[in-house]
Amino acid sequence: VPNLQHRQAIAAALDRGQVRTISGGKYAGTLADGVIKPNLPADYAESGMWTGLLGGEIPDAGDPELAKQLIEESGEPMPEIRFDYSQTPERDKEAAAVVTSLKKAGINVRPNPIEPGQYYSIVLDPEKAGEVMWSGWGPDWPNASTVIPELFTPAGGFNLSQIDDADFSSRVQEAKTNTDRTSQSEQLKELNKEAMEQVWAIPTLFGRTQTMAGSKVRAASGENDNVYVWAPYSSW
Repeated sequence: VPNLQHRQAIAAALDRGQVRTISGGKYAGTLADGVIKPNLPADYAESGMWTGLLGGEIPDAGDPELAKQLIEESGEPMPEIRFDYSQTPERDKEAAAVVTSLKKAGINVRPNPIEPGQYYSIVLDPEKAGEVMWSGWGPDWPNASTVIPELFTPAGGFNLSQIDDADFSSRVQEAKTNTDRTSQSEQLKELNKEAMEQVWAIPTLFGRTQTMAGSKVRAASGENDNVYVWAPYSSW
């Protein structure tokens, strides 16, 4: 979707609250405002995406009137959007929520369910991908330098938005090679905010999972008789 205000309109119209409800409500996660999640505390900062960054405060259910205004200001008619998603019963419901909420702003969405095993071979191919697609990402280790470069630069490997902005990529590289962790954090926060302002992705959830462990789980030595979840990886 090359028109910035069209992308902003899609974000403004989306009922993120309904997406969260379908995913499992509070058990599925918290509503996201960017691609850097709060359990990377050194690199996370509120982006302002839903509190003014796109031109107004946007409720969880979306703001179709703001979306209509953005489309009008764009000077171009909004094209039909094909929404690619990996088909499961839950994703079918999410796709229906996307179609319904965007239609309130006059945005026509054609859902395109894809067999899960074929999904990424299609959406990672610019010749086959639709305008908008569902995806998720998590950091490879507790540093957002494993998030921003991967998602928003041609060299990243998971650039679903097909972004090739030379200035942005240059600043991403500067952040990746910055060995001063404090200033690197500030760079990553600003890059996240800029990506959201440009709506290269629409954040929905900072995802959560529920796990259980037996009370008698312990190391073979008999020590450490409690297991715990390590936050950066959300795993034991």
